[in-house]
Amino acid sequence: MKNKIFLLIFAVMFVFGAVFSAADAQARALGKNDKKRIECAMFKMLFLAQAFDVNMPVDKKQAQVPTGCPAAGTTIKPPKWFLEGQDVKTKDSSGKAVTVRKGAELDRMDKAKVVYVPGEGTYSEADLWRQAFSNVYLYLERANSSMDPTKPISIDQLVRGYVGNRINLVATLDRLNKDLLFGSKPLIMKDSMDGRGRAMLATLELINNEFFSTIEAFSSPLNEREDKYRQAVQAVVVLSNQLYSEFMTSAIPTFPPDPKELKTTAADRLMFWVMLLIGSGLAGLSVYLYLEVKRQSIAIMVEDYRDKSITWAEAFNRQFLAIDIRYIVFGTIGAFGLFGIVAGINTGGFSGVFVFIVFTAIGVFLSIRMPEAVLESLKKARGRKINAQLMDALILLSNSLRSGMDIVQGFEKVSTEMRPPIADEFGLVIKNYQLGTPFEKALDGMNDRIDSRMLSYIIKAIVIQRQVGGNLTVIFARLVENIREESKLEEKLQAMTAQQKIQAIVVGIMPFLMLGVMFMFRPDEMISFYGSPIGMIVLMVCVIWIGIGMKIIKKTGEVKI
Repeated sequence: MKNKIFLLIFAVMFVFGAVFSAADAQARALGKNDKKRIECAMFKMLFLAQAFDVNMPVDKKQAQVPTGCPAAGTTIKPPKWFLEGQDVKTKDSSGKAVTVRKGAELDRMDKAKVVYVPGEGTYSEADLWRQAFSNVYLYLERANSSMDPTKPISIDQLVRGYVGNRINLVATLDRLNKDLLFGSKPLIMKDSMDGRGRAMLATLELINNEFFSTIEAFSSPLNEREDKYRQAVQAVVVLSNQLYSEFMTSAIPTFPPDPKELKTTAADRLMFWVMLLIGSGLAGLSVYLYLEVKRQSIAIMVEDYRDKSITWAEAFNRQFLAIDIRYIVFGTIGAFGLFGIVAGINTGGFSGVFVFIVFTAIGVFLSIRMPEAVLESLKKARGRKINAQLMDALILLSNSLRSGMDIVQGFEKVSTEMRPPIADEFGLVIKNYQLGTPFEKALDGMNDRIDSRMLSYIIKAIVIQRQVGGNLTVIFARLVENIREESKLEEKLQAMTAQQKIQAIVVGIMPFLMLGVMFMFRPDEMISFYGSPIGMIVLMVCVIWIGIGMKIIKKTGEVKI
């Protein structure tokens, strides 16, 4: 019985040991295809590092692609432009196209001594690129060795090796990304190899990120470590192949295109103007047909607006203001149209025309309502000024009545002794009365012209006294007392609601202040965004919502007495 139990335990341990051994072998080997891809990438990185080695003879800078790699068996060597130079098309001082023989890129890079390291010496531009390719090669070599099931692996040693690879690559990339002054000319190493350096540097940055992912994989949970490690290594393999392709393929041309290729012919310009005229004619015809269909409605609207203009003009005259309504209407349209022109020019193209039309339409819409809004604003401002003079006028009226004058003479006294605007209003009442208008009717006209609640009380008291009798002196004395108390209450309310008013001002001003600050620090980005249709829409929506917020905050501080 004991022998059977012993055999069973031994069998279970043997099975588990076999499973773990197989899993460990699979985890270390990762498959033959993965290992072969790494070896092919190693071959390409070694080829690049040798190509940038100025001490290696030119005839040694060629290699045969190993078996299992794409294009196996073929011999590869660095391009001619890199070792021997190339013919470049350019222009001489007279502007004539000429072909110039440009020297080898490797010779130029070797002459550019760009970095001095104490204890190591001076590194050239070619040396820095060779160091970058060598770091990638050493990484791939370490990854390839870690996949060999016949060699023992020390995780700590492997991680330290990868950390060293990344530190060296980061230092090399930092040097390659710096723009230096070589002699009297700037040296931008991103433009190395006729512009290939920019793409190769970007690829090396991605490889550097995968170096970090490789190190990070060893701190992952055990069930995820192998998969993350494999993904990072294979990513470096793919990027290494990309790095090799960027070096071997043709560079993006840096010279401008021939102006003759972009030159338009007379036929092209004629077709453009013909299509522009046809499009403009069709647009004008559509507008004309639409106006013909809506002619009667438009005529009615124009007539109604003309009547309103006459009414508004009379209302302005009653406020002792001679204002031409056309200035308000066309001034509003012109202001929005001018802003639309500026915004449309910044936007450009058809979008600019659309922006101009939108702003002009908004100006037309607001211009219809602008006279009434201006009139209400002026009327309220005039009412506040008269309220400030009302108590003095009542005292003067009360004193006039006490001295034996009647109410008409008291009004004359106020019109001569006090300053506008209350003097103008009282004087107008006297003039209307002298021209035959009943005194009560003249008072009603003043009540319509002025937006003042206390003045309405005074006019009602005068009208009632003239109809049923009473002592106006006592009434005026009580009204003066009420005005004083109301003034004190209003001052107290203004002090109590000052915080809401300041908040409304801050809410309205702060976004525009921040917008101005952003324009100061990043003008190009701000003009580019707010000059676009989306930016203009965002700005309009923000202005609307800021106005709504100011109105709400202001309403919370209003208390009616």
